[in-house]
Amino acid sequence: MKNFWICCLSLFFLSACQHFIRQPSSLKEKPALTYQSPASVNYYKDMDQPYESFYGEISLDSHPDVDKWINYFTGRGRDHMQTYLERSSRYLPIMKAVLKEKGLPMNLVYVALIESGFSSKALSRANAVGYWQFIYGTGKRYGLKIDGFVDERRDFILATSAAAQYFKDLYSLFGSWHLALAAYNSGEYRVNRAVLRHYNRDFWHLSSKKALPRETRNYIPKLIAAIRISQDPQRYGFYNLEFKPILSYETLEIKKSISLKKLALNLNLDPKVLKSLNPKYKGDYVPIYKSSETLRIPSEIQPQQAQLAVNKSFMLAPKHSYQYHYWYRVKRGDSLYKIARRHKTTVSKLRRENRLGNRSLIRVGQKLKIPTRRLVASKLSSTRSPSSQGAHKEFHIVRRGQSLSKIAKLHGLNLGDLKKWNDIQGNPIIHPGQKLRIKQKILSEKSYHLVKKGETLIGIANQYKIPLPKLMEENSLNFKSVLISGRKLVIPK
Repeated sequence: MKNFWICCLSLFFLSACQHFIRQPSSLKEKPALTYQSPASVNYYKDMDQPYESFYGEISLDSHPDVDKWINYFTGRGRDHMQTYLERSSRYLPIMKAVLKEKGLPMNLVYVALIESGFSSKALSRANAVGYWQFIYGTGKRYGLKIDGFVDERRDFILATSAAAQYFKDLYSLFGSWHLALAAYNSGEYRVNRAVLRHYNRDFWHLSSKKALPRETRNYIPKLIAAIRISQDPQRYGFYNLEFKPILSYETLEIKKSISLKKLALNLNLDPKVLKSLNPKYKGDYVPIYKSSETLRIPSEIQPQQAQLAVNKSFMLAPKHSYQYHYWYRVKRGDSLYKIARRHKTTVSKLRRENRLGNRSLIRVGQKLKIPTRRLVASKLSSTRSPSSQGAHKEFHIVRRGQSLSKIAKLHGLNLGDLKKWNDIQGNPIIHPGQKLRIKQKILSEKSYHLVKKGETLIGIANQYKIPLPKLMEENSLNFKSVLISGRKLVIPK
């Protein structure tokens, strides 16, 4: 009987997926919205027009848990809610336009309110970043660029587009906004297991059975309370709100790397203004990844004035970028206190970064994330001119005070590779003036790839743009082979 119910539920999921993924022809033929000149679009007028979401609406159920959160937002959490409401006006029209373009219910925009308070700087204990609180893996999965210079999880349009696609995928899987949003909070696998275990697809039933984590059980009533208050703030006692002005900007195409601070100075602007329009850039440097990059500038700036300012704001790629954490493997005799002291951090930060409780134990060989804000060798140093950075240099001349590890870090190399290329063993003393090879000799038409945790053969083949069968043949692999982290694969050139 149990197997019978599991089969029935599986068939229901498959039929739900087929039903919800289909889009009507009218939705497909609708031209995409553009964000080239938001100032020219009356978003509020557009939002007032009748709109029926293809994916249905979020059910704003009445429930004691919802009342509890309304009491919190109008009581102890009132100051926070007022701040979020006043800040929301900057982003609501733009984010709602993205959701409407995707055919999604516009009330989903309030997920950003309870996730981040509409702040691009929001950072959770799980290292979730930005308006929609994407973790690194989910952000990369939905096409967001994250590196030492750019984090598109902080961009109000790019991150909203990624979140919209994630919402569509979750709704296609569960067919219920309550379950889809619960999965957004705790993960689709956890919600799916709860549904299969209790043979029930009602969120309130699963919540009453404590089938979901406490945070997720509070997530849906918290969102419903936020939506109700946001739709009618005065009814809940929020009077005289000082709403922020809607973001108004034009886009400017740039073809060379620039400094945001220099550009702001040349345009007689406060650098914070440019930063608020372009929150994806981690620092002052604006890199060019392809042929050009799109930058947002205030709408009152004339195009000719902006172009002249860009020409005066050129900036070479910095030699280093900021890294916010690195990994440490626990050794025999280590404790959290010793590790924290050695890496100049605190035990509480270590626990928070690695989701460790007060009674959690660490084991030998375990990898710990060490929080930091340190400079690392820039991966974009190739964007600098060869004369300024020595892009074609094969050797490094040792200077006073330099060590092998510092030289390897300076050039973005692995210490083991640096030793191997220079026939160095152990920890020898190097001398100023000594010549070290920093570029591998090309001895054959093959290169190698060191397998990392979570990588697949298909992903590696796509990374090097080689056919999967050729990669498997070169390494004597088949479809049943298991990739082990640390294995070296031959990459045919």
